[in-house]
Amino acid sequence: MSHQKRESRRDAGRARGAPIVEAVLSRTLEELAESGLEGLSVERIARRAEVNKTSVYRRWPTRGELVAAALEQVLDGLAAQVPDTGSLRGDLLGMLEGVATLASGPTGRAVVRAALSPSSQQSVASLAARRLKAHAEAPGRALVARARRRGEWRAGASRELLLSVLVGGVLHRALLENQPVTRRWLASLVDQVLRGVMPSATRSR
Repeated sequence: MSHQKRESRRDAGRARGAPIVEAVLSRTLEELAESGLEGLSVERIARRAEVNKTSVYRRWPTRGELVAAALEQVLDGLAAQVPDTGSLRGDLLGMLEGVATLASGPTGRAVVRAALSPSSQQSVASLAARRLKAHAEAPGRALVARARRRGEWRAGASRELLLSVLVGGVLHRALLENQPVTRRWLASLVDQVLRGVMPSATRSR
């Protein structure tokens, strides 16, 4: 039996649709974590997911589209982790804990590095960067709106700058300093930054 024929039967009998998509995207994230964007192999991903390589290319015609879909999966999960705690400080801590978990794990590191990789395909890097920003901004807009209603947000304070400083601080700590991002460290970061956005009367409470 030829290699081509063996390949064509690899995913025979498997459930179609969502299960195959889930398997391929999960293996793509594993491959990203182990080999990085530059070393990623669609053939290895297909083998790990126990599907035909042509099944992968049928859904994602290019390597860039496959990686982009895997990044979307991770970041969609991250967006659902932002709680409404009843305070601006608590909301920010909750949001940053999700970012820290992402940035501290092997898959998360792969996602962030793919977004920042200077040698990555432009479409992949651009999409990853946009998604990282969107998933920080969408819950950010909601938590700032709540903070304003509670009187915890100073007029004229910049939401974009706040999120850039906080998310950037977490990524710097986890990826560049290679230090643990503990809840105590996150609380210290949040407390420092809150001094710039909360009204004076609120800060003095």
